[in-house]
Amino acid sequence: MLGDADYLNPVIGASLTSSEITGLIYPGLLQGEFDTKTGLLNYLALEKRLRPSSGPDEKSPKGALARTWTMSPDHRSITYTLRADAKWADGQPVTSRDFKFVYRLYGNLVIASPRQQFLSELVGADKGAVDFDRAIETPDDTTLIFHFYKPVPEHLALFHTSLTPLPEHLWKNVKPQEFRESKLNQQPVGAGPYRLAAWNKQQSLTLSSSASCNLPKPGNIKRIIYRIIPDYTVRLAQLQTGDVDVVENVKPEDFAAVQKANPNVDIKTIGLRVYDYVGWQNIDGEYYNSTGKARPHPLFGDPAVRRALTFAIDRQSIIDGYLGDYGVIAKTDISPSLKWAYDDSIKPYGFDQAQAVRLLEQAGWLPGPDGIRQKSGKRFSFSLYTNAGNARRNYACVIIQQNLRQIGIDCKIEIQESNVFFQNLQERKLGAWMAGWAIGLEIDPLDVWGSDLKKSRFNFPGFINPRIDQLCELAKSKMRTEEARPYWIEYQKILHEEQPITFLYWIRETQGFSKRIQGAKLNISGTYYNIDDWTLKPSIAP
Repeated sequence: MLGDADYLNPVIGASLTSSEITGLIYPGLLQGEFDTKTGLLNYLALEKRLRPSSGPDEKSPKGALARTWTMSPDHRSITYTLRADAKWADGQPVTSRDFKFVYRLYGNLVIASPRQQFLSELVGADKGAVDFDRAIETPDDTTLIFHFYKPVPEHLALFHTSLTPLPEHLWKNVKPQEFRESKLNQQPVGAGPYRLAAWNKQQSLTLSSSASCNLPKPGNIKRIIYRIIPDYTVRLAQLQTGDVDVVENVKPEDFAAVQKANPNVDIKTIGLRVYDYVGWQNIDGEYYNSTGKARPHPLFGDPAVRRALTFAIDRQSIIDGYLGDYGVIAKTDISPSLKWAYDDSIKPYGFDQAQAVRLLEQAGWLPGPDGIRQKSGKRFSFSLYTNAGNARRNYACVIIQQNLRQIGIDCKIEIQESNVFFQNLQERKLGAWMAGWAIGLEIDPLDVWGSDLKKSRFNFPGFINPRIDQLCELAKSKMRTEEARPYWIEYQKILHEEQPITFLYWIRETQGFSKRIQGAKLNISGTYYNIDDWTLKPSIAP
């Protein structure tokens, strides 16, 4: 991995590494399965599924804590029946109370979970604060009832009520203000197929198969070690020598050399779920942090300027130079894989520096004496931040820097260690940055674009557009997923026009796999989608 986990706690973990690992340590109420034909997400309990499965890679429901569920006729409540035989790794039973307890944590403003928007339909949320005593009932250990203040479609109710639980008996005495610093974050007790064996920060993280797991079973491989190696060339060399078994995001240009050096390496491809983007701080982050009020960013606050920046960047040359056939220009954050909602009629902004200059000059940004554009005495000069260890983003940043220099914008590149970078992003300390995003397979983007910046913890640019909020709510009011399409079409048009960020490209991820790994089923859900079912042949020397 190029970056370490931030927290091994599903309430506060925000990085992709964290979610990969917590998914193996902690149990899930339901199992998820993506239908590549329609782009719809399916939900599975032991005895029930939302939709019939349609493909050969159907997910086993046996890892689910829920036996079944019932949606009320008025769509204002959902009742789960939990299995009675699930236990935390310390032997205590997993009960409905663990869910009620953890939802209070997800909704606690002091803890500031990035998943607060999942609670936005629960009773009380419409009045400003969830009434947990009324919103979640636990009449017995295996019955869990969620109540909503309005009708909620079944697929969304399943999505929003399946947040990962924590063991109440271990966490109940931890104060919210001490939650992020609790030692329990370093010693997670879950109920999934793996347990944490060791964690050397910024070096390695080791999981061991959990012998007591019945959700659905202990992981087949006895020990999995995640090595944190920020340098791409070192990761690649270790794949070639057989020192590591999996390396993500191998450059297409390196395929031949890797397989020549080590014929026991396969290249596996998945997509399109991840995109790279350039983030522009739409609001003045420093002013917001000190006052809690939003005002436009002095450089990036004007949508016309953000459109100009997108016109100025040669996205196709980044794809051609690095991703080749494995990159597709992105227009918004609704993936072409989500076929039912994707708007094919939107044409991406082309590489047109003359149009970029026109837009900038109409906005008052004129060439200064040193060739750098300025407005009211302020130079158009900024630092573009990105995380260490991502060769693709480093490559893209250099092209972006050159493109912007050609139209009179001074862009410096700053590289930060991954966890520092993401912490600074969350604290709105960066004016411009390059990062990536893995979309949710259920379209529910309020946590990314919602105007309530205290709840929308992933709205790093501070984009505020009340119509986006309305469209998300209107889409979520439709009882059948496909009926929400008109709202997502308008949503995509607004994002395209406003350019809160510059969407660069969708990535067909290319992962290097040792052939000694058997049974890996990669799909849009992720590289480690079924890692607990993998098996190993004996080691093969390259």
